[in-house]
Amino acid sequence: MSLPNADRRPKIWTDDELKAQAQCSIDAFVDRRLKEPRDRYREHLRLRQSGVLRLFKTLVGVDPLNPDPATVRTILFEPALLDALRYVAGPPVSEDDLGVLVTRSTQRLTKNRLRVDDELTVKVLGLICQMSDPVRFPWIDDRRTPSLHELKHAIRATAALHATQTLQTERRGYGRKVESVLKDRLLLQGYEKVPTPNKGKITAPTHWPSANTFYGECTVYGRKADILVGTNDGRIIAIEAKDSSSALNSIKRVLNDTAAKAKHWRAKAGEEIVPIALLSGVFGIESLKSAQESGLYLVWTHDLDSFVDWLYSQ
Repeated sequence: MSLPNADRRPKIWTDDELKAQAQCSIDAFVDRRLKEPRDRYREHLRLRQSGVLRLFKTLVGVDPLNPDPATVRTILFEPALLDALRYVAGPPVSEDDLGVLVTRSTQRLTKNRLRVDDELTVKVLGLICQMSDPVRFPWIDDRRTPSLHELKHAIRATAALHATQTLQTERRGYGRKVESVLKDRLLLQGYEKVPTPNKGKITAPTHWPSANTFYGECTVYGRKADILVGTNDGRIIAIEAKDSSSALNSIKRVLNDTAAKAKHWRAKAGEEIVPIALLSGVFGIESLKSAQESGLYLVWTHDLDSFVDWLYSQ
């Protein structure tokens, strides 16, 4: 519902207000992290320990210099076993890096390639053995059978390493949770989520969402937005949810990323596009000030009600 006296732009924060809001965001971040149940880590640890144990059971009796390609495929085609295998390397290797290291090219290690190429399949296991962590897996370099103590230590250490990484990845996904909360709030306010036209690529006003509707993730004039909302006066609100765990990280997430998008969008659509950064976590004041001065509007997750009210008034 458009209100005649409503501000057409979100709030622009003074320096003192920015400091106060940033502190509230830090407090919310700390509270969230301290309330994180220890059971989450234990669950990650249990899953990773199970994966490592199954990996070693699958590899029992396998000669790493001349393995059965079918056995290696069993590992490579099951995500939990492939993850466990990647963490045998010291340091662990990503799937993308693994493909480059094995093929010396940008071609991905697809299942179709591995199904028909025994040599490539065997080469993956050989590379992991070559890169194996000598502290956790000393027997691989020595080409011997591990003792029970060594095996238990390797499983626990690898599971802990992997669980820590997957929990950190889960934490980095908090911005997605915030994005989901905002979408739910919009639906409750009577907005409608509609399919994005033009295969998700917004390149002209004819592609913009109409009043009281919104799109999910899409590219807006070549740059990604998490949510794109249509207003009653024909403008669009481009929203990016940004979660940061450190002031240094916030430079990339707000200043170098979202503020740069705001400048790009303004060059394409002028004042008819309102770029929003929906912030949660830890942010440096100077980064926030620079981003705001560049034309990016800052909205705080801990004050989501005010932003939803502003949207509803447009």
